[in-house]
Amino acid sequence: MQPLPVHGFVLAGGRSSRMGVDKATILFCGRPLIEIAVEKLRTFCADVSIAGNRDDLAAYAEVVQEMRLESGPAAGVEAGLLAAKQEWVMFVPVDVPLVPAELLRRWAEDVLRKSELGLQASNLFVEVNQPAFCMLRRKSLVKFSDGLNAGERRLSQLLRLSPLADGAHETYEPDGASSQWFMNINTPQELAEAEAWAQHPTNQ
Repeated sequence: MQPLPVHGFVLAGGRSSRMGVDKATILFCGRPLIEIAVEKLRTFCADVSIAGNRDDLAAYAEVVQEMRLESGPAAGVEAGLLAAKQEWVMFVPVDVPLVPAELLRRWAEDVLRKSELGLQASNLFVEVNQPAFCMLRRKSLVKFSDGLNAGERRLSQLLRLSPLADGAHETYEPDGASSQWFMNINTPQELAEAEAWAQHPTNQ
């Protein structure tokens, strides 16, 4: 399939304090988490990069540097919007390896269709809001940065503030999605649980 006109970014700027070791390069079913995330985006995105002050990850994809400290994933989103090579930009966290690439592609296709109707920002919703899985138009950068400058750090709120028109943000609720796909890997126990779930035949 042809790549979509989307620049995909993996958010990899976290400190991994609860894991005790670097999450981006930890092995999940034998492969680094960063490699898994980058590979998924490469199945459908025209461009793929990593957002985070992590020069050690350059072997996996181009790394763009965050300009802010202590701003959480919002700093990575801002850096990605600034460096984006496509009109639409997708962000996914590095520590959620179970989300299928096909779900991400369907979401991107839905957003691109709705962009003609004025959509400017979207995030996934599966049982609960998933703001770290978000898509924004590149031109949202100014308002996104304005929100950060005003002291806002919550990504969910910044996504609502970024569109240039009211009602131009929506959540995407994919049919048939499992909440298990959105398990964050923050501790060794969560890593073991996610690997066990991934390797169970009935979960495929």
